[in-house]
Amino acid sequence: MESLKENKPLNESNIVQAEKIVETKAIVQEKKLLSFDEWKNIDIRVGLIESVDDIVGKDKLYKMSVDFATEKRTVVAGLKLYFAKEELQGKKAAFVFNLAPAKLAGIESQAMILAARTTEGKYKVFFSDDAVAQGTRLE
Repeated sequence: MESLKENKPLNESNIVQAEKIVETKAIVQEKKLLSFDEWKNIDIRVGLIESVDDIVGKDKLYKMSVDFATEKRTVVAGLKLYFAKEELQGKKAAFVFNLAPAKLAGIESQAMILAARTTEGKYKVFFSDDAVAQGTRLE
């Protein structure tokens, strides 16, 4: 690697070494592993979806009002193609609570709902039953 930094002529050994470094960096970037301390910083909470509204001109997005017990937040989610409003409203779901706010369709989204893509390419939301109170942090 030193020969690469010092602009020394490349030989086969240096090229192989450089390729391995690039490959290793790509793998690390693709699959960044979190330490336990990093994981503890992720705040996932149960929120009660109080209302679900269309966003004018957006065929994939809903604007939701979500109650986390201590506060209400606005969440914008691309679930319109997969769920009717009635399938979300009144349900408790898991949300990433401490995600930096992001503007979507001109609306500040203040959390992110957790969902998984099925083998058919649809989304399933991680709903909770009434045994878990809204605002509860997942552990």
